[in-house]
Amino acid sequence: MDRTEPTTLTNMCMLTNDNRILTIDRIDPGWPGITFPGGHVETHESFHDAMVREFKEETGLTLENPKLVGIKQFYDDDDHRYLVLFYRASKFHGQLNSSEEGELKWLTKDQLLNSKLAYNFNHDLPVFFNEEITEHFFYQTDNELF
Repeated sequence: MDRTEPTTLTNMCMLTNDNRILTIDRIDPGWPGITFPGGHVETHESFHDAMVREFKEETGLTLENPKLVGIKQFYDDDDHRYLVLFYRASKFHGQLNSSEEGELKWLTKDQLLNSKLAYNFNHDLPVFFNEEITEHFFYQTDNELF
């Protein structure tokens, strides 16, 4: 029995500052809308280093001590596993700068919840906000999302 499968590794981080949360309004036609900054893990790169690198590329900010808080997994259109590692952080330094990925916005939790979120991102948010939830396994059957 083969115990390996093609997998894409990605990450995203919810950065908080007082009562605000840093968001990105993605312009990617494949996944537009409000979400958290992040991206892909490169070959031979640790998950932590990938998170810090991707966050800096998208925001100009360097995360300090991001904490892994959960995971999302689903199967893509090619039936390959797709993993998203979820991080939270509250310490950072640097100058905030939007990138070609999209516009950065500091939002309150209420503003975030009432924004035009990226597809299915509303199902990810409980992992970030509720310490009792650490995984979102996303699948779709008969037009129902789980």
